[in-house]
Amino acid sequence: MNQPEEGPAGVTPIMHEALSVDALFHAEYARLVRVLGVAFDPADAADAVQEAFIAADRRWRDVSAYSDPAGWIRRVAINRLLNGRRNHRRRTQILNTLRPVADVDLSDDLLDLRRSFAALPARIRATATLFYLADLPVEQIAEQMNISVNTVKSNLHDARTRLRHERSEQPS
Repeated sequence: MNQPEEGPAGVTPIMHEALSVDALFHAEYARLVRVLGVAFDPADAADAVQEAFIAADRRWRDVSAYSDPAGWIRRVAINRLLNGRRNHRRRTQILNTLRPVADVDLSDDLLDLRRSFAALPARIRATATLFYLADLPVEQIAEQMNISVNTVKSNLHDARTRLRHERSEQPS
């Protein structure tokens, strides 16, 4: 039987004939994370390598036919890391140009609204904000939040009940 040759730093390259994505994952994942973790944040490297393996699994019929499936996965992981850095840099530049609305710029009513909404649980707050402030229809909110239309309606009911209760407790 033909034994694969030793690669750089004692890494044994995988023969990809009849190779499964699982076998490639077990053979290459830790090494790729370790290598990319030197140039990038280790947690980001782990995420990128995992995403690259997921992408490889989805199109394994094509990827397994490449001369170096591990190289394809490495390239995808590197691209994801580079895109993540670019996206982070762009997001930072955009956020630096935005000025949040200062509390002094808001009327008392808007400050009360902000405090009232902040007291709601996150999912109910998001639902109510999209419905009442962004004027989105219930169906669109359900689609964007990946919940049922009835859950949106229930969240809106809960928001109204909680806001009404909070309003009645506030001194006039």
